[in-house]
Amino acid sequence: MSYYIAQFCGILVTVGVVLTMQLKKKKQMLIVSVAVNALSAANILLLDGFSSGVVVMFVAILQLLFSIWHEKKGTESGTAEKIVFLALYIAGGVIGYTSPLDILSTVAAVFYMLAVFQKKEQNIRLMLLVNLSLWTVYHSILGSTAVFAQIAGVISSLTALYRFRKNGKTSD
Repeated sequence: MSYYIAQFCGILVTVGVVLTMQLKKKKQMLIVSVAVNALSAANILLLDGFSSGVVVMFVAILQLLFSIWHEKKGTESGTAEKIVFLALYIAGGVIGYTSPLDILSTVAAVFYMLAVFQKKEQNIRLMLLVNLSLWTVYHSILGSTAVFAQIAGVISSLTALYRFRKNGKTSD
């Protein structure tokens, strides 16, 4: 039964990832990303058990909550906060390490961290493009339906990068 619940979570992640990339405002992207990361953590936990993939998803949720708070206050993350999150992502990767696959989730998480700290939505999309590509390999090896989320996310990211480009022909 947990296998089917995990796969359903993977399908919901797909919808969330596509939606996130098509949102225009950073705050909207951050809010949807909280749910996507929670569902991703559930997906990995149910399929693979405790691993760095689960740990880094919870660190991502914490970082997203901090970013939403900064957006609300109109402030930016300081250098110390960025260093703390980098350390948390790497520590999460080490603590949850169960196989070489966990290295991939840790590197993907660092790109996610870089994405969330970006000010411009297009830069967020670029960093997430790398993140999603790494997670595509991870979920392919894991055998999760979340691989479709990653593939859809890559396509959605490329589409959004094109849609919101800055050459005088942007779509609102």
